Amino acid sequence: MSRLVMVAAALLGLLLAGCADSGTGGAGGDDVAQEPSSSGSASADVPEPQAEPEGAGNDQAGGTVPETLDFTATTVSGDAFEGASLTGRPTLLWFWAPWCPTCRGQIPQVEGIATDHAGELNVIGIGSLDSAEAIAGFAGDVDDVVHLEDVDGEIWKRFGVTEQSSFVLLDADGAVVFEAGYGGTDDLDAQVDDVLG
Repeated sequence: MSRLVMVAAALLGLLLAGCADSGTGGAGGDDVAQEPSSSGSASADVPEPQAEPEGAGNDQAGGTVPETLDFTATTVSGDAFEGASLTGRPTLLWFWAPWCPTCRGQIPQVEGIATDHAGELNVIGIGSLDSAEAIAGFAGDVDDVVHLEDVDGEIWKRFGVTEQSSFVLLDADGAVVFEAGYGGTDDLDAQVDDVLG
């Protein structure tokens, strides 16, 4: 077996082990596994991040789009998404996997943050480590959050995320101001409040 295949298999094993029930729980300690719904799309009432002006390219509001936000993706509903559209407003990125019970347990906290800070904070879910259908099913269970499909893990790699149930908080300029790995949500609300001032 080639070295690359062995490394990839080892990384996949670590990712899968990271979502095992450790008994410590995520937000609220709710680690009960549930099947994702089959709705296949996010709520129609989900607020969209600030739209990028047409033809803006890498020039957002007279400035350059930060490297962290210079990416394109697809939402779970199949729409094109420009990372540059997040420029100018703090953003919470939530990296999850649809089969992860800790991620499912974080839904109420993430929905609460999105609702409490609507209009002043972008909240973006980035689903990976499964099929597009499973990602869309999980996303359909989460209100008030824009979800991106990242089957190949490209956005996860861009932000250095190696495990599900992780968060990255960006300021309005796209700079990373807080990161939390697997299940690290205890001070997430306080971090969001800090970045919003």
